[in-house]
Parts: sequence; C-alpha cells; structure tokens
Amino acid sequence: MVRAGLSVAATASGVSRLLARRYAGRGVILMFHEFTRSPRALLGQGCHIDDFDAILTALRAAGRDFVSLDEALERCADPAAAPFAVLTFDDGYRSNIELALPVMERHGAPATIFVPTGMVTRDINAWWLGLRQLALDLAQIDMEPMGERLVTGTWAEKKAALDRMTAWVWADFARASLLPEIFRGHGIALADVVDLHVLDAAGIVAADRHPLLRIEAHTTTHRALRLLDEDALRADIGANKIFLEELLQRPVRWFAYPYGRPSIGGTREAEVVRSLGFRGAVTTDPGGLFPAHHTQSFLLPRQNGEVRLAPVAHARAGADGLFRALASRGGTPCLLPGDF
Repeated sequence: MVRAGLSVAATASGVSRLLARRYAGRGVILMFHEFTRSPRALLGQGCHIDDFDAILTALRAAGRDFVSLDEALERCADPAAAPFAVLTFDDGYRSNIELALPVMERHGAPATIFVPTGMVTRDINAWWLGLRQLALDLAQIDMEPMGERLVTGTWAEKKAALDRMTAWVWADFARASLLPEIFRGHGIALADVVDLHVLDAAGIVAADRHPLLRIEAHTTTHRALRLLDEDALRADIGANKIFLEELLQRPVRWFAYPYGRPSIGGTREAEVVRSLGFRGAVTTDPGGLFPAHHTQSFLLPRQNGEVRLAPVAHARAGADGLFRALASRGGTPCLLPGDF
C-alpha cells in the first residue's frame, strides 16, 4: 500500500524522472512469476494480464526497447545505446505461455524463463503453491508447525492466512521442509498442484524454441541457497544447468537466485555460479543496470513487476530507480557485489 502510494506520487509529480537522472542507469530487468485473468482465483497472487500489457505499453512509451539479457549486458557497455527493459519470468508457469506470450508477441518483447529442475520433474517442494492450495481448499487449517489454527472461510480470510503462512516461512526458510507433511495430512498432492500450474518437459522445450523465449537455470530444488553448504550449493545449481542443457540441447548461460535476500548471502553464491560457467545471474534486489554490470554480472539487480496496486506506476518508478534510491537511502545508484 505504501509502496503503491509512493510510486503513484513519484510518477505523477515528476520526482521519479528526476531520480532517474542518477538511479535509472542504462536499463532495468523486470521480474514476474504467474499471470492471471482473475487475481482472486490466486488469492491476489500473480500479475493480471491486462496490467502486464499496460506495463509494456508504458515502458515502450517511455522510450525503452525490450531486449534479452545478453543484449542488456552489451548495452551496459555502449554509451550510445537506447534505454531498455528486460522481462524475466521465474519458475516456468503455464500462464507464461498461455497468457503472457500473446502480449509479448504484440509488443515484440522477449523474455527469459528461469526453471528449476524439480518443477519439470514434479518432485519439488513447491511450498508456496501448496500453501495457496491449502488456503483455497479448506475452511480451516491446522498449522501445527506454527502452533496455530487458521480460519479460511472467506476470501479475505484465505488471503490473510496465505500471507501469514508465507511470512512464517520467509522468517526462516528451513521451515519449508516441515510443510510437505502438512500438505499430505490435508489431502494435497503437491505434484498434482505443480502439474496444474507449471510447464512439463515438452512445454519447456517448445517454449525455448519460440523466438521470443529463452529457458535458463533456477536451481534443482528451489531451496534457499543460504541453507546449503558449498558442496550442496554447487550440486543444486550445477545439476540444474546440466538437466536443462540436456533437455534443450544447448548451453545454459543465465541463472536466477531463488527468493533473493535473505535466502542468499550474495558473493558466496555468485562465485559458485561464475565458476559453473554462467554468463550472469539475477537477484531480486531493485535497481538499474549500469556500465559496471557489463563485467560484474553475477548479482544483477531486478525489479519486481508483479504488484497488485498501481502496477504501471510501480514499474515506471522502479525503472526510474525509485526503489534503489529508497533501499540505498539515497546512496550509490549501482548495486554491486560489495553491497551484499
């Protein structure tokens, strides 16, 4: 609510454009997950497809080209390059193809889809989908690990419960391992939930063959990487790269860190990603891309594009660098490894 108000005020007043002189950089990477025609059906999650269309329209009107991640890095090194925006989608949802792709085709906008192995093989602990299904299916949830009984009779109660359960996991990502037993106890088959929402192997291959789409890496298990020792970290990322390269029959060069902070430490994970042969990696820290990112590409900033309130103003303000200015408290515009 506060962030939406700031976005609207900053764009309407012109403050956003003033900030852009210092904080926008050469371009911005936007992050999305699911798309929907009915946010209520997803308990407020996902990006309404009309909002996505409006965001792309607004960014194009602001003079931004839509480019790939590879092109973005090249433009970082070119002072004469036009400003740009990069679209990225995490996790490999079916709605990326069914809803977002037709909009992208109208705008001529490419996107990268970051896919965990376990989403494709259907054996992932996609706890965020399981929690949503719990809230959707039940009128009451006995969340024993939380020591709470959550009432989920109305839509508002379901959304509030989902928000509360999600925040509980985010407070300590190790708690995610407790949830599969809860799902089974309430009759939820997580593999079926994943299958309903996420592309299968054939869908991933077909997506990668589309001229506007590129599949890239997002770990094997989608666990919080800070929880893993270095051997497990390397295995979780490296196996995903190998899996996708065998599936797609081409090199996989880009990586997205699950969750972002606080689930990653930063430089430790970035060094592993670099050593595995990737070209770059994206975080969830807001900010623009600057010339320094051409050579320091393993903790690239990425702006959330998936908000319910004032999504167009939020995207415009984020592209102008408002949220980097806030996060840095008016400090350095360029997010680099030393900031993690």
